[in-house]
Amino acid sequence: MEENTKIDPDYLKGFNAGYIIAQYEPELAEKLSKIEAVSPRIVGMQQGREQFIKEHLKEKLPNWLKDNPNQNKSHTPSKDQNKQIDKE
Repeated sequence: MEENTKIDPDYLKGFNAGYIIAQYEPELAEKLSKIEAVSPRIVGMQQGREQFIKEHLKEKLPNWLKDNPNQNKSHTPSKDQNKQIDKE
């Protein structure tokens, strides 16, 4: 089944602008995020800022907390590693 979802061009422009503003002018982006919006462009700016913040925070996480589908290993020491520690 095909999904035909059309995004409002004003919302899309606002989303992209909000993302870029959050990247280069975070103080301005914060002020814009506090506006009580009814305009699709302002809502898009606010959500673009939220997306930037979400991605930026994810980059700061240590590797073992990042979502990496290729890495399904547990980060607890194996039993063999614990035995070697006890022997020393």
